Amino acid sequence: MTAPSDTHPSPKTEFRRAPLPERLCNLGRLLDTMEQRGMDGIVSYLRPNVLYLSGFAPPASASIQETNGYAAVVISRHEPEHPVIMVAEFDLAHFLLQPSWIQDARPYATLLTPFDVAWGPAPLDHFVPAGLLRTERGQAARGHYASNLIEGTARAMQDLGLAAGTVGFDDLRFAHAVAPAGVRVVDGYGALKYVRQVKTPEEIRLLREATQLNQLAIERTIRTWSRGTTWQEMIRTYHTTAVSLGGFVRDPGALVMANPPGVEPAFYTQSGLEDFIVEPGTHIMWDCHGTRAHYCWDGGKTWVVDDQPRGLPRQIAAATSAAMVEIQNATRPGAKISELQVRGRQALRRAGLSNADQAFIFFHGLGLEHIDMEVPASRHDWCLEEGMVISAHLQVPGDDRHRSWLEEIFLVTGGGGDAFFTWGNEPIEGDHTG
Repeated sequence: MTAPSDTHPSPKTEFRRAPLPERLCNLGRLLDTMEQRGMDGIVSYLRPNVLYLSGFAPPASASIQETNGYAAVVISRHEPEHPVIMVAEFDLAHFLLQPSWIQDARPYATLLTPFDVAWGPAPLDHFVPAGLLRTERGQAARGHYASNLIEGTARAMQDLGLAAGTVGFDDLRFAHAVAPAGVRVVDGYGALKYVRQVKTPEEIRLLREATQLNQLAIERTIRTWSRGTTWQEMIRTYHTTAVSLGGFVRDPGALVMANPPGVEPAFYTQSGLEDFIVEPGTHIMWDCHGTRAHYCWDGGKTWVVDDQPRGLPRQIAAATSAAMVEIQNATRPGAKISELQVRGRQALRRAGLSNADQAFIFFHGLGLEHIDMEVPASRHDWCLEEGMVISAHLQVPGDDRHRSWLEEIFLVTGGGGDAFFTWGNEPIEGDHTG
């Protein structure tokens, strides 16, 4: 296959914030899935699913967990072009300014609306600028103002013909609060994750941008290294660089998998407390997580500090690159994860690596989450679909002068994996990227 760096341009130097597309979700796949699973409609309350279905992420949701969201989306399979979104009164103005294929936005009262005094017949005037309320969507929203989220969602279900039949909910606690007595409640969480497995063109663009931002942040961070720099200093530099480029890093930080300095070959999740002097010749593993426009980035590769691999380390790096090429060629619809592992490990053996059987080769779906697929986050030999975006990880264990790490983000296509990183499979050498 053509090298990734030949098929896509170099990463951007800046990533401006822009509105999300009007529709992120694959509506056809959603409707087909509801029909196949016997659902008349679906009600989403969890934040990633609300974003996926509506393009709206409540700004205030940064202060709460996704299981206590500020919005809900109701979609009927029998009336698919008339979805409804319930938004908090203080989020209505934001939603009216955000492009969305959902035109029916219905506000509900929250704890910001006082109990001790009456605000009269127009309480929304306290939350929404007058100009927005005078628009057609604003007037419609005023007419659907509900006393709380539960009442508003139940009314939306009734208006869409979902007061009876089978309805999927991604949060069963929410279902028990809002579902009318005549509704058969089923678990819709898996169904929505199944729909999200295959990405729309709009999502693929956002995921490419997120990967480009991560690549650029790693490259710029490496350029700041000098003798005596500590690992914690490098991590802080990566965080500030990623944020300055337009990304977002969650607590406790972006760096996930790593190896300690020295001879210890174990491959483990960082605690965030590790620190050491980043010495020349060390093989540093970059595995960075974060989000750009709510879509995840993941990965990185080996950086050989102020040096280049020679002898056995060069052989290991070349073997790692060859194994990823084999995995890329095998990343096609219908392939199982076990088959990709076989192809990658065979390449390591052909390259003469004595520890090929100890190498880590693993995968997960990527999108709004790092397990953006229906299968649970457990050991499961799942099958690739056309249009999936997956993160492929390959790690050859060893001490800090021999280990090798390579991660790539692939779009699954009939011709093999379409790589999102543009820097190729070789390790980063020296104290800069050229």
